[in-house]
Formats: sequence, C-alpha cells, structure tokens
Amino acid sequence: MDQENLENHREVYDVEDEDEGTSQQVMVANQCIEEGSIIHSIDTNHNIFENPNNEQEENIDKELDGSLIGEARKTTDEIYDLYCKHAAIIGFSVRKGKNRYKEGTTIVNGKYFYCSAAGIRDPPKNKELKNEDDQSDAKKKERRKRVMITRTKCEAQIFAKKNENGDFEIEKHVVVHNHPLTREISNYLHRSERQMTEPKKEAIEAMSECGLRPMESYRYMSTETGGDDCVGHTMIDHLNYCYKLKMKQIDGKDSQTLVNKLYDIQSIDPEFFFRVRLNAEGKVECLFWRDSMMREDYKIYGDVLVFDTTFRTNKYNLICAPFVGINNHWKNTMFACAFIGDETTESFVWVFETFLKAMGGKHPISIFTDQDAAIAAGIEQVFPSSRHRLCLWHLSKNANSRFGLLKSDKNFKNAFYKCLSGCITPNDFEETWKSMINTFKLEKDDWFNRLYGLKEKWCTALSKDFFSAGILSSQRSESTNHAVGFKANKSTTLTEFYSSKCIHDNTFS
Repeated sequence: MDQENLENHREVYDVEDEDEGTSQQVMVANQCIEEGSIIHSIDTNHNIFENPNNEQEENIDKELDGSLIGEARKTTDEIYDLYCKHAAIIGFSVRKGKNRYKEGTTIVNGKYFYCSAAGIRDPPKNKELKNEDDQSDAKKKERRKRVMITRTKCEAQIFAKKNENGDFEIEKHVVVHNHPLTREISNYLHRSERQMTEPKKEAIEAMSECGLRPMESYRYMSTETGGDDCVGHTMIDHLNYCYKLKMKQIDGKDSQTLVNKLYDIQSIDPEFFFRVRLNAEGKVECLFWRDSMMREDYKIYGDVLVFDTTFRTNKYNLICAPFVGINNHWKNTMFACAFIGDETTESFVWVFETFLKAMGGKHPISIFTDQDAAIAAGIEQVFPSSRHRLCLWHLSKNANSRFGLLKSDKNFKNAFYKCLSGCITPNDFEETWKSMINTFKLEKDDWFNRLYGLKEKWCTALSKDFFSAGILSSQRSESTNHAVGFKANKSTTLTEFYSSKCIHDNTFS
C-alpha cells in the first residue's frame, strides 16, 4: 500500500467507531441539531469543561508505547486508563473485554481489554418476509444502515490478573496490529478518548435549563476548552446526550414532572397558585398557574388584560395562553399563564374561572383577545361586566388573507386601517366604512359584513367610553408571542417550557 492510500485509510478508520450504533447515532444527532449562535459568556467559578485527558500530564511517558507487561494498578479501571494512554500514543481505540472470575464466586480475578478492531461483526439476521412489499421495505432499511467495516480480527490486547498483593497486573500484551493506525491529531475521535464526565453532564443540563440549544452549548464548550479536539467528546456525543435529556420527560411523565415541580414551588411560596384539569383518560387537558408576584401586579395593573391563544409552539401542540397587561413603565407584565388542550367554550370558561379565583375575584375593565367565538362566549359568561376588545394585530393578519387582489391597492389598505384605528368619532368611522364598502364593491362580502357587526369590539372610535390604557393591542400580542416563544420549538416539553427564563420574568419588553 503506497503512502497516499495509507493516509486515506487512516482517516477513514479514525472517524468510524467499533460500536454497532454508528448509524443510529447519526440519525439521533440529525434530530437534535438546531442552528444557533456562539454563546459568548456564561458565568462559572471554575472550568467545569476540562477534558479528563487534558488533566493528564502534557508529556505522556513515552515508555507506554512499548509492552505493558508487568504494569500493576489497584483496579481494572486504572488498567483501562493505562491502556488508553498507550492507545493514544500508538493510534487506536480500546474496547473493554471479558471478565475472569474467581472460581465459584462473582469476584473479578482478571480482565481483558482489546483493540476496537478485534473480532468480526455478526452477520445480520435475515427475517422471513411474507410478500414483495416487505422485501422492498427491508432493502430500503438495509441501504440506510450501511456503515464502514472497522473490525479486522486484530489480535492486539492486554490481560490483567490479580497478583499476590491484590493488584491487577498485566500478564499478557499483544502489541502488533493488523490495520493502519490513526494519526495523533485525530485521536480525540476514538471512543475510548471520548468521556462524558459528570461535571460536563451537569454543565450541559444547566445550559439546557437556561434555554441554550444543543449546538449553542457545544460551541460554548468548544470555545472554552480551546477547540473541538479538547472538549473530550464529539459533537455527536453532545447532541445525543442533549437528546437523552429531552427523552427523560415525555408524554405522561412530562406532565407529572411539571405538576410535581409546581407542588414543590407551592411548598416554598404559599401564595403560588395552580390548577390542573384532567380529561377522561386521566391526562392533563388544561393547566393554569400564577405566582405571588403576578397577583400583586394584577392588583395594580389589572384593569386591562390581553389574553392571547395563538401560540402553539410546544411538543404536544397545546395552546400556551398568557394573561398579559402593562405596568407603569409601559412594559408587558405577565399576570398568569395557562396550557389549553382545545379551543372549546368549556375549556375557556374553566381557564377564566380559574383566573378569577386566583386573582381574588377582580374583573378587568377591558379584555383584548383574538377573534374567536369560543373565547367570546367564555368572556360573556365569566366576565360579563368587562369590555371585550379584539386585538388589531390579529385582526389585521386575518384581514390580509381576505383581501385577495385588493392587497396591492394602497387606497383600499389606507381606508381599511383608518377604520381600525384612525377614526376619531363614530360618525367619522361610519362614513369611512361606507365609502370603502361602496368604492371597492364589498356589499355582499360575508367576512366584511360579519366584521362590521363586531365593530364595537375593534374600532377605537367606538370604544372610548371604556378604559384601555391607551394601548394598541397589536403591540401587546406581538411582543408577548416573541417573549414567550423565543426559546421554544415543536420539540419543547411542558417542563422545559415552564422552566424557561421568559416564563419567570414577570415583565418583558
């Protein structure tokens, strides 16, 4: 084999592991990868991202590149570390082998450690296929699972046995390999060199709880340690661990974890309030909570309320419905938050009644919501004395889908938006609306006729008799969606969503 081919062979062998789950790892990683920017700073008192291999002395004892026969250590783990040091110098990966037990007991008396290229893989099991469709599907799966062959029947190994002193002493060491060895700069890709230590796991969990995405936390760790080769594990290892964190809290376990968390908070803050509504199957259908600070804010700033139900960014497609107002600094203030399973009048009545109970029975003067019949019915039933207003931002968004060819007509758009918020008096509104309908021949348009029937709920010229804090509902809803949804996506669990920082920041711009 010439030198060029040898180098190419080295690189291929280096990237592929001996483990049989290579293709699965790549698949999982693809599910976890999310684009994100590099994180520039996270406060730490000490470097918790140190690579265990970097903690070793920089100048590794060069004698380890020869035979290890006669070397003794207290435990098999120390023997494994010793062989890994040897492997780092030579250029191969280590795999743990069989145990030898003391006769008649379960006490380990000896241990084998092999080169990762030892042995051969078992041939795939052929299942009996009933029809041609099954055979076609099997061929597709087989093509997807192809991986590079890394087992070469290499006989390089060591065997350590307990000596008279109770230490494990290396009695056998086969040094010769039957395959090309990897270069030193690529040794960090070997499985035996990659270690996900407890401090690093804790750091990844902490960054995940703070809202960092998997790629963001990996890039931060890479920057802190001086590069990918110094992290101590690969990007695939990192993304797989982040995926495992997500899988710890799924389906029913996720909701139970969140409920347990809410109970824990209630034990610390007696004023913390939450309620859970279950469906016929015993699963969480609606969930409501507010803390003591939210209640105090509502007492002061609760005359105007924005209730937004357009946000569904979470794993179970539940509606995240925050109750929002504004404080004296003109910033959004969250009064409470709910997860709702469906958009029925019954669900909204439960949420509104729970909100009213949590806030000591205080009714808001004005409520801004999206245009929804179920919400309107719920408000009429629970808040009969409150003025129901429609959010102009949602109304404008829905209207754009109804404009059709009129989207490109500036005169029409100017007239429509003047009707929404530009008219000063009721007469001014009526004249502008009538002129718009006649000019653009919308007399028979059902949507515009229904919208006119709700004019008291959205026209600013017809709502001056009720206090609304002088706000544009569009601004409140838009910034609420941005603040609550900034770190969430379709794989976000309930517990992750609740734990996100934005939920606990009562005020946000």
